[in-house]
Amino acid sequence: MPKVGEKKQVDVGNASVVPRDDYVKVLEEIIAAGFCPFCEEHLFKHHPNPVLFQNKHWLVTKNTWPYVGTRLHLLFIARTHIERIEDMTATMLLYRHDLYRQVIEEHTITGATFMTRSGETLFTGATVTHLHSHLIVGGARDETDSKPIKALVGFEK
Repeated sequence: MPKVGEKKQVDVGNASVVPRDDYVKVLEEIIAAGFCPFCEEHLFKHHPNPVLFQNKHWLVTKNTWPYVGTRLHLLFIARTHIERIEDMTATMLLYRHDLYRQVIEEHTITGATFMTRSGETLFTGATVTHLHSHLIVGGARDETDSKPIKALVGFEK
């Protein structure tokens, strides 16, 4: 397990909390190869889904390992390797917002969660440090059989 302040591109420990198919195995291969899986030059080595939307600063693609129960789970991945929101420029923020609006309109989404992973994985629950956001769309809650979508977003202390 990494220690606070230890530089890691990928954190397998967080992937083990909510097991999803062969996710841990793929992350272990990425760690052994020694690259950031979200940097554009490496993204498609282990990510089979195409880029759906893009602009100067962001790529949008379907999450290969979506959270259980989602109808749609997209990743907004920064095209520049940065790891924290505070390292984004105002222009990057505007470009992400433009893509968000485009995705919402094209998919006719009436409600979603937009969550950004930023900083050390020991605190965020993320598996990849490269700055990215999740657009998560579930079904509508009803009174009979709705279940919550569960996502690791951090840790209690």
